[in-house]
Amino acid sequence: MCFGAEGISMRANTSSPRLGIETRSFRESSADGTPPPAPLNMPDQPLHRAAEPRRFASASGLGRRRAALAAFCVASTGAAVLAVATAMGRDGLAPLEVLHVGLILVLFGWMAFSFAASLGGLWLSGQDQTWERSAAELTLSRLTTRTALLAPIYHEDCGPFFARLAATRASLHALGLTPFFDIIVLSDSRHAEVLADERRGFAALQAGGAGPRVYYRHRPDNIDRKAGNIADWVRRHGGAYDHMVVLDADSLMEGKTLWRLAAAMERDPSLGLIQTAPTIIGRRTLFGRVEQFANNLYGPLAAWGVAWWSGADGNYWGHNAILRVAAFAEAGGLPHLKGRKPFGGHILSHDFVEAAFLRRAGWGVRLLPDLGGSFEESPPTLIDHLIRDRRWCQGNLQHLGVLGARGLHPISRLHLARGVLSYALSPLWIALVVTGALLSTPDADGGGYPLAGAAVLAVSLAFVLIPKLISYGLMLQQGEARRFGGAWRALAGVGVETLVSTLLAPVIMAVHTRALLAVALGRDSGWSAQQRGEGRLSWRAALSFHAPEMAIGAALGLLGPAMGAGLSPWLASVSACLCASPLLARWTASLSQGQALREAGLLLTPAETGRRRRASASPLRPAAPETVGAWPTNRPAVAETFALIPTIAVPTAAAPAQTA
Repeated sequence: MCFGAEGISMRANTSSPRLGIETRSFRESSADGTPPPAPLNMPDQPLHRAAEPRRFASASGLGRRRAALAAFCVASTGAAVLAVATAMGRDGLAPLEVLHVGLILVLFGWMAFSFAASLGGLWLSGQDQTWERSAAELTLSRLTTRTALLAPIYHEDCGPFFARLAATRASLHALGLTPFFDIIVLSDSRHAEVLADERRGFAALQAGGAGPRVYYRHRPDNIDRKAGNIADWVRRHGGAYDHMVVLDADSLMEGKTLWRLAAAMERDPSLGLIQTAPTIIGRRTLFGRVEQFANNLYGPLAAWGVAWWSGADGNYWGHNAILRVAAFAEAGGLPHLKGRKPFGGHILSHDFVEAAFLRRAGWGVRLLPDLGGSFEESPPTLIDHLIRDRRWCQGNLQHLGVLGARGLHPISRLHLARGVLSYALSPLWIALVVTGALLSTPDADGGGYPLAGAAVLAVSLAFVLIPKLISYGLMLQQGEARRFGGAWRALAGVGVETLVSTLLAPVIMAVHTRALLAVALGRDSGWSAQQRGEGRLSWRAALSFHAPEMAIGAALGLLGPAMGAGLSPWLASVSACLCASPLLARWTASLSQGQALREAGLLLTPAETGRRRRASASPLRPAAPETVGAWPTNRPAVAETFALIPTIAVPTAAAPAQTA
C-alpha cells in the first residue's frame, strides 16, 4: 500500500486464501450485468437445535454489567410498585387497583431498563480497553478478503437509490479499495416499467466512472421477500466472497467505514456479524427532521447502551451491517413457522432471528456504536412511519414462535422479547392512563394514590429526559455544539423534539394497538413498497388513516363524565392528541414547517451544518486527530457529497444512457 498526494494506491489480491478462487473467475459477468455463479450451500435451519460452543472470549466484566442492569431494574421497579400499592392498599386492593399496579410493574420496568442501559453506555463509551473502541480505531491496512455490497430493491425511486450506490462506489475507489469490493443490486420488483427504470439506472451506474464492479440481478420469483432475496444470492453467488454488507434501499455508507468493517472481520475470525448504528440524513419534513435530530443527538448514547449489555451476544437490524458469508450460510437459513399468516409462514422481521441463529452457532454478533460513515433515511411522515410499523409489528409478533426455540442464547431471547414488547406494550400504556385517571377521580377510594402516582410519574419522566440531557451535555463537553447549530439552538431543538414526540406518542400507541388487533384477527400486512417521497400527504389521506384514533380519542373524552367524574389532565391530554391526530399528521408532514425550523437554526444536524464527527470520537473521549496518510483530511464526507448530488441521471427509454 502506498499513500500519495492523489490518495491511495493498492495492488489487488488476485486470490482468496480462504476460498482458493482466482479473482478473475468471479469478477467476470454476463452481458446483462448478472453476477457469475459461485454456489454455496445454505440449508434452512431447524427451529430447535443444540447450541454450539462460542468461538470468542467473553468480555471482561460483562456478567457484572448485566447483573447491575437487572439489579437496578428490580430495585427501582420494586420501589415504584411498593409505593403505589402501599398508598392504595391500606384497606386491601380492589381489582382496578391490582390492574393498575400490574401495569406499573411492566411499564416502569421497561423504562428503567432503557435508562440503566443509557447510563451503562455512558460508562462504556469512556473506556479505552474495549472491543468497540479498538475496532473503531483499528489501524487500517491492506485487505486480503473480498466483500460484496448487497443492495436489495423493491419498487423504489431509482434516481436516489442509484445515486447512493454511486456515492459509495466513488468513496471506495478514492481509497483504492476497488479490487476488494463489488456492488450487487438485487431486484425483487414486479412491474415491467419499474424494471426498465432499474436497468437504465444500473446502466448509468456502470457508466459513472471507475470503481468497484457492479452487478444487477432480478429474481423472477420474490419468495420470502428481502430475506429470501439475500439467501438466494448466498446460495447462487456467495461462494465468491468472504463478507457481505447488507444495505437497504435508503442506505449510504462511506468507503472508510466499509474498510474498517472488513478489516475488523479479518482481524477477528470469531465474528459472524458487525452491526453499525446508522445516522439518519436527508429529511426535510417536520416529522423527518424531529426523527433525524433525535437520532443524531441521542442515538450514539443509546447505541453505546445496547453494546454495554449485549457484548458479543448482539443483534442485527437488517441493514448497514457486515456479515461473514460462510457463517451466514452455515447458520442463517430461516425456517417457515408453522401455521397460517400472519403468525406462521415466512418470518417478516428476519434480522433478529438471523442474529439469534448466528449466536446459537457460536459466532459473535457485535454492535459498533460510534463508527460513523453509516447513513440511512427515515419515513418522511407519521403515517409512512406507522405503515412501516404495521409490517414490523407483525414480524416482531412472529418472534413469539421463536422465543422458545432450543439452543438460543438468553440474550438473544431478550432481544426477541424486547422486539415483541416494543409493540405489545402500546395498549398497556393506554390502559395505564385510563386506570390512573379513574383512580384519581374525587369519588375513587384511591387512598394516597394521587401523591404516590405523581412521584412515580415524575421518576418515569426523569427516565426519559435524563438521557436526552446527558446527550446534550456530552455534546457541549466535546465542543461540538456548532454541529447542531450552537448550544442554545441545540437546547431549543431538544425542547421541540420532546414536545413533538409527546404530542405524537398517544397517536403512535393507538395505531400500534390497532396493528396488534389486526394481527390477532389474522390480517396479513402484505408487502408494499415503502414511501420515501416528501410533501404528499393530503387532508383526505390523514382523515382516512386516523379515523379510528379520532374515535378512540372521543371515547376516552367521554369516559370521565360517563363515570361520574371530570377528565383528569392526563386523560384529557391523550384524548385531545388522538382527536387531533389528522391535524398532527398533516402538520408534521409539512415541508414548510421543517424548512422554517431549519431557517431558524433548530433541529440542525451535522450533515446540514457541514461538520462531521470523527469516527474515533466518543461521548467521553476527545476525538483523535486524523491520520493524514490513511485518510485524506480535505476529502468531503459522503453524506455531504450526496447532499450536493441528490439524484443520479436515469435516462428514459428513448434517451441514451447518461453518466452519474
